[in-house]
Amino acid sequence: MYFLIVSYSKPPGIAEQYFKEHCAWLHKYINEGIFLASGPKKSKLGGAILVRSIDKQLLNRILEEDIYFKEDVAEYLIVDMDCKLAATGFEELLGS
Repeated sequence: MYFLIVSYSKPPGIAEQYFKEHCAWLHKYINEGIFLASGPKKSKLGGAILVRSIDKQLLNRILEEDIYFKEDVAEYLIVDMDCKLAATGFEELLGS
């Protein structure tokens, strides 16, 4: 699975101009079951996305669809992890 840390590379006011389209992109992949969770940082200077285990090339293509990527508004730190321990109710996060 992947943990994406999204950080604005431009002032928040610029990112805000693209927020609606960014949210539509998030909803698309939440609805497809690829993104498992997402939300803003408490600082409001970006966010985080939990992504199901998928091919890294597919993940990169998905990121390239995001308006934040297209407009160079945000940078993505991609943390690739193997989930080996999960709380009750989150067992689907465990890798096989």
